[in-house]
Amino acid sequence: MTRLTFGIPVYNGERYFPAALASLQEQELADIRIVVSDNGSTDATEELCRAAAALDDRIEYHRSDENRGGIWNYQHLYDLCETELFSWMAADDIKLPSFAGQTIEVLDEAGPDTAFSCPRTSIINGDGVIYEHLNDDRMGLDAETAHERVHNLLRAQASQPMYGTIKMDALRKTRGVRSTLGADMTLLVELLCVGKMALAPDQSLLQRRHDSQVSVQGAAASWWFAPGSRGGRSFEETQTNIELYRGVAHSDLTGVEKLRTWGTLGPSWVFPRWRAVARDVANAVGVNPGTGRLKAQRTAQAAAAAAVQQSATDNASE
Repeated sequence: MTRLTFGIPVYNGERYFPAALASLQEQELADIRIVVSDNGSTDATEELCRAAAALDDRIEYHRSDENRGGIWNYQHLYDLCETELFSWMAADDIKLPSFAGQTIEVLDEAGPDTAFSCPRTSIINGDGVIYEHLNDDRMGLDAETAHERVHNLLRAQASQPMYGTIKMDALRKTRGVRSTLGADMTLLVELLCVGKMALAPDQSLLQRRHDSQVSVQGAAASWWFAPGSRGGRSFEETQTNIELYRGVAHSDLTGVEKLRTWGTLGPSWVFPRWRAVARDVANAVGVNPGTGRLKAQRTAQAAAAAAVQQSATDNASE
């Protein structure tokens, strides 16, 4: 019986999607389900998906007529899962052939108090070349208490466990993927309130870093989450902080453990990121925090250019 569904959210992914999909088709554990949710792509993604689904009956293709935003797409895949286990797959990442087998193995061995598993992770560039191995073998996400696990996660600022293998029973105890900039961290905090994470020893998750991905797009990230939104007035960082507290409140933790977990959020995440909250406020009132520095730099550059021009004029006259 098929135990694991891979969910791939994609939008205009023709460059990297074929390699991502092929990496799932090449899993050593062959009995898997692959669900692709195409968020209204306008490039060749639809043709690639339909061709792959016609050749492999493990692939199930769903397409939206319009781009409803990345959060909707991630949540849609969660809603489509019908198996015991689920794993999101970014359309530009690679999961090596051992991924499915080893994450399920460590999850089964870890016992009922473990909510999800993840292998060690390496970073690849746009050409698929590994240039960094993450130091993720001591993240501490298997600690006995929720507040320890959450503290360790936020200290490490490690979002890659979201792309591990998750028990659907545990995932259903969370609020799903929230419409905030830090949706990955919020979801992981909620999962760690449910149970531990088991770490698989092999580095079978390859996360790609390239210039066109959302994490390097700055203000454009708001549009990715909700097309048509006005990112400058959305208080993105502040909303993330609020959702972290709400996520802990939503959990089934005891009252004492909730208080301990709430207590870790401030020093581990909120307080060190106070400048991001300040930027939220500055953006909301229409003030760019970098305006003063930029104006001074431009004034100095203009003065230097004027001096060079004047020197050239003087030399010509001589």
